[in-house]
Amino acid sequence: MTLTATEGTAGHGPHVPDPNADAERIAWQAATSGEDRRRVLRWTCQCKPVVYSLVTAGGRGYIERAGKGAVAQTHRMSHSDIATLWERILLGQAR
Repeated sequence: MTLTATEGTAGHGPHVPDPNADAERIAWQAATSGEDRRRVLRWTCQCKPVVYSLVTAGGRGYIERAGKGAVAQTHRMSHSDIATLWERILLGQAR
C-alpha cells in the first residue's frame, strides 16, 4: 500500500466520531522528538479538541494524537498497518 498526501485545505479534515463501545484501545506513548524527514499525510479537523495526524518517517508510519495540551504517538508500523489503524480511528473503531 502506498500512502499519499491528502487533498484539501490545511486544518480541515474528517471529523472523528465518538468511539464505538467496543472500540480497540490504542497503546499511546509519549511523543518522541521529531524526525528530520517527517511528513504529515492526513489529519482530522482542527475544530475538535483532539486532532489525529497520520505521519510517515523513515519508511514507517505512526499516528499522532494532540489535544488537551499533550501529544502522544503510536509505535512505528508498516504503511499497510498504519493505514488500517487510521481507517479504524476515522470509523470510531479504535481510540
